[in-house]
This record gives sequence, structure tokens and C-alpha cells, in this order.
Amino acid sequence: MRTTTIAASLSLAVLALAACERARYVETGSPEGIISVNDVDFQDILKASSGMLESLGETGVLKTAKHKPAQLIIGDVVNDTSSRFDVGELTYRMREQLVNSGQAAVVTTFGNTPEDKQAQEVLRREKFLKGETAEPLPDPDFSLTGKITQVKRTAGDTKQATYTFRLTLTNLRTGMEAWTKTVDMTKLGNRNAVGF
Repeated sequence: MRTTTIAASLSLAVLALAACERARYVETGSPEGIISVNDVDFQDILKASSGMLESLGETGVLKTAKHKPAQLIIGDVVNDTSSRFDVGELTYRMREQLVNSGQAAVVTTFGNTPEDKQAQEVLRREKFLKGETAEPLPDPDFSLTGKITQVKRTAGDTKQATYTFRLTLTNLRTGMEAWTKTVDMTKLGNRNAVGF
């Protein structure tokens, strides 16, 4: 009897160890990452930014700007979901591609990001040292703003969440919307999972 109990305990211990997965690296944004129905995941952010950039590039709207490359202000992107994440992850990834590809230059003397605040302080100091009191007036071409929303539904144990990423590019010379794009991410399940 005691031998059976020990054998059963050892078998359970071996099964428990086999079930534990050791931490490992996966490609950032790959489908191997954790997929959570109730939250925006990094995969969602990468897919949304990629879809937005592709759409913006296809329109060629940035090439119509007065400045070459187009001067762009990154405005507020509101997170109107129950998922807590930094919306800057979306805009920074887009900003990186736009700036590094030469399609746009981001005007950092506007806005609320740490880079904006630092650029504004440097500009003020330079104006002060030159004895100038008037604030400089940058002349940007476009402003990028947006909103992220969600719709959640439940049927029995199954949950569904759709996260909608919306961005709008406004032509600051005309005040008209120059480009807009919506990317939806819908996830269905009854618990978080590691996707494959």
C-alpha cells in the first residue's frame, strides 16, 4: 500500500514537472505569444501599427505636404478600453517607420511625450539665450490623432472582445481629414492561451 502511494506521488510529481513550461524567448509579436481575450496584447499593437502604416503609405498623402519630408505632429491617441497599455507603443512604432524611411519628420515641439517636453525646453532656452521672447511657430503639415475602443460580449463561458484601433491624419493647412484608418482585432475564447 505504501509503495503504491509513493509511486502515485512520484507519478504526479513527474506529470507536474512535465506540465510546467520553462521560460523561453519567442519572436516579439509572433502568434506563439500569450493571447488574452480581455486585454490588448502586443501582437494586437504590432498588427494595428502595421495595417495603419501600410494604408497610409498606399495613399501617398504625406507626399502632398508643403514640407519634404512632411512635418507631422503626433497628437493624442485615447485608450477607451478596459485594457491598460501604453498607446505610445502604437504611435512610436509608426513614428519610427515614418521617420526612418524619410516619409515624415515629427515635430516634437508640440505634444505631451517626454521627447516633446525636452524639445520644448531646449527651444525655450535657445530663445532666451538669443534674447527673443516670442515663442517659435512651427509650421507642421499634419496632425495624427486617434482612439482605441472595445466591444465585449459573452455567451455562456465563451468571451469575445473586439478592439478597434482608429487613427486620423488631419491636414493642418485646410483643417480637413486627409487620411483615416480603422483596424479591428477580434478574439474569442473562454480563457487566455498561448497561441500557435
